[in-house]
Amino acid sequence: MNGYGIKDGGEFFPVSLQFGGHKLCGSGRFSNVYCGQMIGPIQKEVAVKNVWSDTETRHLPTTQYPEVQILSKVFHPSISNLLYFYSRNANNKTIHCLVLDYLPSEMAKLRDQGVKFDVLDAKLYTFQLFCAISHLASKNIVHMDIKPQNVIMDRMKGLLKLADFGNARRLETSEKTGGAYQVTRFYRPPELLFGCEKFTSAIDIWSATCVAFELFANRVLFRGKDTKDQIMLITGVLGYPTDEDIKSMGVKRPRVARKEARGIETFTSKMLDPDMYEFMKSTLKIDPKKRKTAIDVLKMSVFDVIKVVPRKKRSNGAELPNVIGYTEMNHKRECVEVEPAPAGIETTEKAEKESKSSSSHSTEEETRK
Repeated sequence: MNGYGIKDGGEFFPVSLQFGGHKLCGSGRFSNVYCGQMIGPIQKEVAVKNVWSDTETRHLPTTQYPEVQILSKVFHPSISNLLYFYSRNANNKTIHCLVLDYLPSEMAKLRDQGVKFDVLDAKLYTFQLFCAISHLASKNIVHMDIKPQNVIMDRMKGLLKLADFGNARRLETSEKTGGAYQVTRFYRPPELLFGCEKFTSAIDIWSATCVAFELFANRVLFRGKDTKDQIMLITGVLGYPTDEDIKSMGVKRPRVARKEARGIETFTSKMLDPDMYEFMKSTLKIDPKKRKTAIDVLKMSVFDVIKVVPRKKRSNGAELPNVIGYTEMNHKRECVEVEPAPAGIETTEKAEKESKSSSSHSTEEETRK
């Protein structure tokens, strides 16, 4: 089939794509994800995300689909990068098909299976997660939905990638923000809980810190039953927002009881090492402007063990992967250009729209309250 590849500068080029067998490995209300083998123009195990157009995007060609536009601007070892894309038609709907980097495990599923990470691996994965966020911040992009379900891993190799950019936003643009009702509740930062509609990279910092805690502690940090309960949990630990905090966020005062802050150490029963608490206290700030940036987080002492030479051995006997270069913001795409079929792109797109599909919509949807 014919589709598009992405050059290092983000420019699209037509390319012929070939795939081997594949299987369904994830589904949601608006998308399915298949994993399988790509055999041309490169040979690689990939994930193919099939997204059904919604009301706002149904008239957009795949080249202008928001997730494609955002992923074409980024490329990093700790991101599930967009390699190629194409479109097809099924049930009178356009399906945007994104060919992405693949890793075999999802953090949320590993947690549900009872998998626990030792301290070294938890630091290794947290380091890679913040490398991904740092890269996004350098491109003025915020992921907006960092959670264990969107973190994929290769446990044998000790690698992590941030996935699913369907809710990502470009900052400093005229695009609609979609309001404050963003980010899955357990990972939603205070400014969004309070109603702020100004998005910043600090949103990802809060969410990633909550995910990092789960890597170390194997449990959710702030598990609120609803939005109000989530606010009460956070303010009970970090304190009620000050006048300065409220002004900085541009929100109204939350209507919850004002209690003395318990502190993150007491709240978590002092179960973590001091360097981890130093990290968490620098990123879990009520005021997003006071949160440490991702690039500064990567310089903290909590990650010194990742940078030691010779590299430490992991619990499986393997050496730590060399992730030091992940702190660099510019990583070059390996661009493989293969001429598309002679029919041409327009003819191919027409043929793809007329192709049959066996995909069906899942009614599974994650609760966001």
